[in-house]
Amino acid sequence: MTDTKTTALSAENWMVFTLGAGLFLSKPVIYAATGFLTLYFLLRCFKDSAYRRDAFSNKLIVAALAIYVFGLVACLLMPTTTEDLSVIARKSLYLVIFAPLLLAFRQPSNKHFAMAGLFIGFWIAAILTFLQIEQLYTGRLAGATWMVDVWGVLCALFFVFLMPRIFDTQHSTPLRILFAVTALTAFILLILSGGRGPLLGACFAVGLYLLFYQRRALGIILVIAIIAYFPVKHFAPAPVAQIEQRVTSIVDTQENLSNWIRLTLWKLSIAHSIDKFETNPGELLLGTGSTSHFEKVYDFFKKTDALTPEEKNKLSNAGYPTNDMHNMYLDAIAKHGLIWTLAHILLLIAVAAKGIQQGKQQNSSALAATSLVVCFFLIGVFYTLLPHFAGTFLVFFLALALRSNETQPVESTSVS
Repeated sequence: MTDTKTTALSAENWMVFTLGAGLFLSKPVIYAATGFLTLYFLLRCFKDSAYRRDAFSNKLIVAALAIYVFGLVACLLMPTTTEDLSVIARKSLYLVIFAPLLLAFRQPSNKHFAMAGLFIGFWIAAILTFLQIEQLYTGRLAGATWMVDVWGVLCALFFVFLMPRIFDTQHSTPLRILFAVTALTAFILLILSGGRGPLLGACFAVGLYLLFYQRRALGIILVIAIIAYFPVKHFAPAPVAQIEQRVTSIVDTQENLSNWIRLTLWKLSIAHSIDKFETNPGELLLGTGSTSHFEKVYDFFKKTDALTPEEKNKLSNAGYPTNDMHNMYLDAIAKHGLIWTLAHILLLIAVAAKGIQQGKQQNSSALAATSLVVCFFLIGVFYTLLPHFAGTFLVFFLALALRSNETQPVESTSVS
């Protein structure tokens, strides 16, 4: 039995380490680690009754698995394609791996391996990114391992995840310094990415956390930021000007083409949802599938009066048709249905509430769960994040945050 415990724990160690590093380094590594975690979870549930009991007694795990299964069933019920089924099955696997991650992170060694993977992966990606900055920086700097938009989302979530740990006195001073340096680096990379949605989401989420739980630190950070701004602008005026232009463009809905496209696509998507409510409520509730949606929304685009002829021409000249509504909520409702989308939102709200509950129990690191959900919700206003790699980023950080107060090994099925 001891050998079995050791083998299971060792397997979990290396799976969470690999996934943690893979988040920053490689899409194929994420695929592989997610696949292994899914297979591991299914085998453990099949062979280990105690592990199965632990899993299905956790309401968050049950909810996540139920949403995953519902997505598959809804796809089968609607006149979608096999490609639609394949997309939802693959891209929403983050709902499945949430279970083995939550169970694994009850063990301190698994959390240590996961954090080691995160930090090793991040610093390798960060160094590679900084090495190419002179050749590639034009106002938006992609990570060396990710496209620019995904890189911005990942840096935002990692920054938000780390901030509460800086103030958590359960950690040693050297470790908190490491958290602070890494968080600052992630924030710098986030700014350089030019991702406006991720920057807005991260600043808002961290700002709320500091306002409610670290008000003195908020004042100090703002003073330091203001003081640092002027010398940085003096020595690097061109990059700072580009960053300022990206930030100020957030509120420009007239001249900024990207903003206009988003607003117009949202207008189109809302009109399409209203049309489905009136003509085919089943499609509104259960979705049309990721690939089938493209043809349906484009047919609606051609015939609808919701957009003026001028708006249609301008949108077409800008590259439409596209299968992305640039809004997590509208896109998910269109492709996967209102029920699936609301279930996701409610699950994340439950996780955020859990983070606040644990935060009241002298576990400030758990508050990262709440901040992560706030950040994710706000980024989702501008980006399509469900189902997406961002879901894998999110559940990994959430599982670590929710288990951050457990410092003693759990004598249960995650190692038995």
